[in-house]
Amino acid sequence: MLCQMMRHLATFSVVYLLRLTNHAFFVTARSSSTTTVLLATCIGVSTFIRPSDASDTTDEKVLSAGKLRSLGEVALSERKFPEAESYYRQAIAVEPDNAINYYKLYSVHKRMRSLSDALDDITKAVELNGEKADWRIQKAKILVNLGRCEEALVEYGLAHKSAKGEKQEKQAVDGAGEAGECAKMIVMANEAYQKEDWSSAIDHFNRVLGITLDTPDMLFMKAQAEFHTADYYGVISDTGKMLKNYPKHIESYQLRGEAYFRLNEMDMAIKHFREGLKLDPEHKGCK
Repeated sequence: MLCQMMRHLATFSVVYLLRLTNHAFFVTARSSSTTTVLLATCIGVSTFIRPSDASDTTDEKVLSAGKLRSLGEVALSERKFPEAESYYRQAIAVEPDNAINYYKLYSVHKRMRSLSDALDDITKAVELNGEKADWRIQKAKILVNLGRCEEALVEYGLAHKSAKGEKQEKQAVDGAGEAGECAKMIVMANEAYQKEDWSSAIDHFNRVLGITLDTPDMLFMKAQAEFHTADYYGVISDTGKMLKNYPKHIESYQLRGEAYFRLNEMDMAIKHFREGLKLDPEHKGCK
């Protein structure tokens, strides 16, 4: 008891002296209940602060959307695509209603050849700011690349209405012509395929694939048509392209295996059937 009283007396003596000199200080005193407090005295004013709060005196600095876009542009110029993507996503989190943030992210995904993601980005940008004809034109181009040519026709029409200047008008008109031709070729290819006119189907699919960039359904249907015309090397080539971009496409493993089987390359055939079975052990075509 006596020792405890002496400790308290020493503490308050120090407090008194520092108050006289107008200094701030931090003292840790331990009571019988083991409660720890920080006592701060500055110019005669006493404040009690928990020690755990002492380190939380500053907040982490949050970058502005403009700064994040600038960092994204630098990263993009250096071909650091994942880093640029991260900056633009952070900018979107800060300014979710600013169309330019989505347009910037679209630019990154386009460079990364992530066309589906790029379409999502440019679609959101156009939703927030539908007056930019050049954005609609770029959206239409992505739609054509994905084989969605009829949708691209609609976008080119809207772009033509909001076009500013002869250059944008010409881009919209020329783009609409290409999209219309693409849409017709897709219809003709599907009709030939359904009629089992394999040679015509292959020809139409080749024309479609010459315009589009990411149309796996068209590429696989072409490979199937090639199989029916005994063009097994063509099948191997096209299914190889499929598996490069879509490594879990079981039907491509099966069709490629069957093409190798017809070429009497049994080891390669078995290899591809096994790869398909790894993805689906019950797949009948690969058994």
